[in-house]
Amino acid sequence: MIKPSVYGHLIDRYLFNFRLDAGDLESQIPVSWLRPRRYNDYAVVSFCLLKLKGVTLWPLPTLIGIDSISCAYRCAVMDSSQRLVEPSVYILGRSTSVPIVSKLGSVLLSGSMPLVNADIEDGLHNNNSYIRINDSLGKKLFVAQTKYTDDDLKSKLFDSVDDFVRFIKGGLSSYTPSTRKGRMSRVDLVEDSNIYRPIEAQIDYSRLDEDWKDSGLEFDSAFHATGGLYRLSYLGTMQIGEDDLQTKRLQMAKP
Repeated sequence: MIKPSVYGHLIDRYLFNFRLDAGDLESQIPVSWLRPRRYNDYAVVSFCLLKLKGVTLWPLPTLIGIDSISCAYRCAVMDSSQRLVEPSVYILGRSTSVPIVSKLGSVLLSGSMPLVNADIEDGLHNNNSYIRINDSLGKKLFVAQTKYTDDDLKSKLFDSVDDFVRFIKGGLSSYTPSTRKGRMSRVDLVEDSNIYRPIEAQIDYSRLDEDWKDSGLEFDSAFHATGGLYRLSYLGTMQIGEDDLQTKRLQMAKP
């Protein structure tokens, strides 16, 4: 089986972090071997926005690659599918702004990658940005305003920037529903060479507020990174067995 890696030069990476009760997140995860990763007593869901230059297959030169913007809602989880339980990420679904990336990415990473209209509008002196993401039907997916700040980090999830970096780099594997029925696709982040800094953010719209009504989802913090390489490696798919689905049903049926 071909297991490709895709990579590109990182122009912008935004992470908008939300906190919620672990029980509310657990109801959104389809398999029992992925459980919410508690951090400072909360479960964590983030909206990740990536602007990459020269996206191509590793190790082809990025000069022949494609510039793209992609995004995903990512849930911090603990993966118990192997002998060693470790931090991981459950991806609700990846999206991209480039048609060819949508088609090839769905095949290469074995996960649906629908098209979105994405715009990152920088303000004067790059001090602030206005972010708008719409799906292919023109409906809003995520809208936010950001601004660089020298103020101390205000977060109930993370005690410091270093604490956030430890958190985000502690979960480098990711799972998402595969295009192959009854399977989950695994894609690992094998290179993320950049430095994060906190930013102020105002969330004007998040699709999860509609999709996850009454979940208690609260915006917590936002971070931005730029520069370096960003590389994802496809590691194949995992079967979702009927036993696992039954275990999940029983877990969710408990009062």
